[in-house]
Amino acid sequence: MKSKSLPFLNDEKQETALKLTYVRSGSKKMILVFLVFLFCFYLIHSFTKNSKVRFTRQDSENSVDILEGTTAPPISEYLLSKESERLTRKLSVSQAFVVSAYFYPTSKSLGENAIALNMVVDSINFDSSNYEYSFVGSNETHSESGLAVSQTQSNNKCRYASSVATGNSLDNLTKLELESNGTRVEVVRVHSSPCILFFQIPFKIARYTAPKPVIICVSPQFVAEQWPIFIMHAHTAHRFGGHMHIYVTSIIHEYFDLMKEYERQGYVTMEMWLRMKFEQPGSKFFEPNLNTELRNQAGAASDCLLQYKEAAEYIAFFDMNDLLFPVHYPTYLEEFNAIWAQKPNATSLVYKQVEHEFLNRKLNILQECFRGAYQTFSASNLSEYSFHELVASLRTSSARSFRVVVKPVLHNSIGIHGSDWEDPNTRSPISISAFEFISHISRIHVASPHIIHVKNPVWKNKTKEFEHIRNPRFWIFNETIHQNDVIAIHDDILRLKTNKKISRVGPSLPSEDFYSPIIFQCFVSQFYGKPLEECPNAEKCTLPQRKNTKCMHTNAEYISGPPTHPFTFHFFRNPIWSSEYGCYQ
Repeated sequence: MKSKSLPFLNDEKQETALKLTYVRSGSKKMILVFLVFLFCFYLIHSFTKNSKVRFTRQDSENSVDILEGTTAPPISEYLLSKESERLTRKLSVSQAFVVSAYFYPTSKSLGENAIALNMVVDSINFDSSNYEYSFVGSNETHSESGLAVSQTQSNNKCRYASSVATGNSLDNLTKLELESNGTRVEVVRVHSSPCILFFQIPFKIARYTAPKPVIICVSPQFVAEQWPIFIMHAHTAHRFGGHMHIYVTSIIHEYFDLMKEYERQGYVTMEMWLRMKFEQPGSKFFEPNLNTELRNQAGAASDCLLQYKEAAEYIAFFDMNDLLFPVHYPTYLEEFNAIWAQKPNATSLVYKQVEHEFLNRKLNILQECFRGAYQTFSASNLSEYSFHELVASLRTSSARSFRVVVKPVLHNSIGIHGSDWEDPNTRSPISISAFEFISHISRIHVASPHIIHVKNPVWKNKTKEFEHIRNPRFWIFNETIHQNDVIAIHDDILRLKTNKKISRVGPSLPSEDFYSPIIFQCFVSQFYGKPLEECPNAEKCTLPQRKNTKCMHTNAEYISGPPTHPFTFHFFRNPIWSSEYGCYQ
């Protein structure tokens, strides 16, 4: 499959060669003029090439194997790119990308034969909150029309918003048609057969069983490389009765093999997270990936919520480097139950993220760089990995942000930091000595324990512009982790290290972070530590390719429905993992 099918990424620029026509020697003067012209062309070309802003790592030991970086998006006759118009220009048609669709034969909160459509919608043209989407549901005997009412989770600096529309249809649903101004786009149930008709958006039956009662939904990963943090989180969650559901767009090949084995062992579920693409937009549009917040992180959270809505007791929405150690009860389930029992009408728990770092030089887990530089969390190899010594070396800083845990029955959509749709009528202050938390609106803010947010690895070439952003002061570790839990997690890691597939991939895992510093520097340039002026995401980050580093990347067949008003619907089907596209967003 050709790399041009990767959404909004061009093929590698093809090198062009000037065909020089050799003519008989006529005059030394002509040759001299030609050489001067060639030299000027070289200078102009070099200046243009080197004047680009490129967030690339400058380590001399790696510079020799850098290939061409991320290329520009393809040009479409309908694509709009004027920055001053991206939040103001109203278009006649709103583009809508259907991320996922689910059918619920029964639902505790949605009722019988419910449907849920998880979409990304252009929200500038008109207010898409509470919008009613027309649909027609069909089974083997008859059809019936209905309306699906939407909830949006949005960022006011982004043109596109995450939107979940829910409604009720027929039993034994086999086909669901979205309707826009009388034109229908079919949505059909996913079967094992690869034969799916054109313009049919696949939907799934929602889960009614879960690997564990507590699901931890991990935000989308791209050019993922930090396998030591993944191991910490996977075993911590497993210890306390949690199961990680991880969204992945692209990942270092060896890390992919490691994560796949953890999936086979029942620790995690990997979910392919696709980039958005309007194959045939049919009308003017702004590029969706560039104008959606953080790789549509809210859409991934909503997808995870909708998948496990009827199966899980609780769902947590964490980053990969968020670790939660319950302190009052031995499992997440028991601890969450105990907190919620004190305020049954709450709709979510809020845990503070507190920044932490490791200082374990014995294992070479951290690299101490030159004076004034950051330190790096980077295990040199799997054989040296020790959870016990990592925990012993933890140091604590200040609160960074927060993450939420919800009862899925109470939510139909979710944002990056909780739902904009929580009921404001459940406000009541509360203080429970065992947990020490207070209520704000419909959320319970848990004062203890905190989420241990492992400081994102940072690196040698720090610049002054972000010294104050990610260089907090660290003190002695002041969170609580029970010793019996540390021992159990440590032993569990040792057990899996003897797994044949894991021991085979271990020596080839990355011994340093390459892409993380590049992305961090790019984020600092765009929005870290400053007022938000643009839609935050990684689309403007240039990711260089390395000869000896391969990635697995998601891809799919992208399809657009017929051009309709007020919506044109787009979707994908038959998603795959591929090693052909390189390490991109």
